[in-house]
Amino acid sequence: MRHYLTDSPQAAARIVAACLLADGHLGIDELDALDRCGMAQRLNMDRRQLLGVIQQMCEDLTTTAYLNWGDTCRLDPAVIFSLAADVKDWRLRREVLTLCQEGAHADGHIAEGEAVFIHLLRAAWQMPDAEDILERRRARGKREPAHAPTP
Repeated sequence: MRHYLTDSPQAAARIVAACLLADGHLGIDELDALDRCGMAQRLNMDRRQLLGVIQQMCEDLTTTAYLNWGDTCRLDPAVIFSLAADVKDWRLRREVLTLCQEGAHADGHIAEGEAVFIHLLRAAWQMPDAEDILERRRARGKREPAHAPTP
């Protein structure tokens, strides 16, 4: 895969592109959702530029053995971790994750490939998802001793 500068709009957009392609296709509804949630401001990149990054990514993927083809296009987890390593800024990571989630939910549901991608991206960045947070709260609640009310 080609190299983009760390924390560059292209590096961030490539992660969003990979998420959008994780279900095997890219729809206009996904692109519209990204525009509505402020992709241009969040990534400093407009739709035309994002489509250019998507095209470059598809070119890179067709010339390498990173893909695991089944019913949908899924990147190997090691590749997702590698892409994630190109974004180190925490603010930009949150923006990318928001865009991935918005794009994945654009058609009213999240496909398995998109869900797996987002899960792996969160793991790469060590960002817990809502279920992880709830589980941690439950575990803390079980470990904390019961306090007797004071008279």
